[in-house]
Amino acid sequence: MKTAVTQVPENMAAIASRARKMGLLGVLQAVVADLFLGRTLFQWSYLLVLSSVPFVLEFTNGAANHDWVGLFTSWTGIVCVIMVAEGRASNYFFGFLNSVIYFALSYQNMFYGEVMTAIFFIVMQPVGLYFWLTARVNGVAEEEKTEFEARKLDLKGWIKWLGFTLLVWASFGLIYQSVGSARPFRDSITDGTNWTGQFLMTYLYREQWIFWIATNLFSIYLWWGTSLHMQAMYWVYALNSAVGWYQWSKSIKEGQVA
Repeated sequence: MKTAVTQVPENMAAIASRARKMGLLGVLQAVVADLFLGRTLFQWSYLLVLSSVPFVLEFTNGAANHDWVGLFTSWTGIVCVIMVAEGRASNYFFGFLNSVIYFALSYQNMFYGEVMTAIFFIVMQPVGLYFWLTARVNGVAEEEKTEFEARKLDLKGWIKWLGFTLLVWASFGLIYQSVGSARPFRDSITDGTNWTGQFLMTYLYREQWIFWIATNLFSIYLWWGTSLHMQAMYWVYALNSAVGWYQWSKSIKEGQVA
């Protein structure tokens, strides 16, 4: 019986085979389609308005020096989560950029829980992309389409992932306590919610959005008074998470993510 691990070489070969079949031009066309095509006027307006928030804040806050790093971190994060809500695999490119920069900012501000979360996200971006491409190669005939099948948790799934969240929270809390963190179990809250949210996202479960909302609300508190860009980013995240929940719930009823 094949497992997910033993299927990795086979799936990678299938992805590579599909890419060779498409050719360089076909792959580029698929990337462009995933980035730009298939949006309604409302979706374009939503993307442009929310992704402009970091720029508006940067150039209207009256600060003497511009926070370009915070601006870029906030912008890439907002674009990433909107693309997740739309069901676009290119979200992982923006997610990787955002995670690398967020790691540096969190380390600079000594938010060690956020540092560990950023490392986890950096690792999970290529892993998530692998799962999404595998689902597309195995289940979607036309590469340029961005649809995939969203799923929802049953009671057993809820118990499993809530237990996983508590395990991650407690484990990292003990780790931070061992290295002298002043508030170890506060710092590990976002580890629990982020890890679960990322795994549910990778496996295409709608309930990821509940864990993202919890992460976003706590992160607003964490960054309060420290970085205006990070606060704004998480407020937009929270709004987009609510929209994502609605879109994925609707897509489950319709049988696909549009």
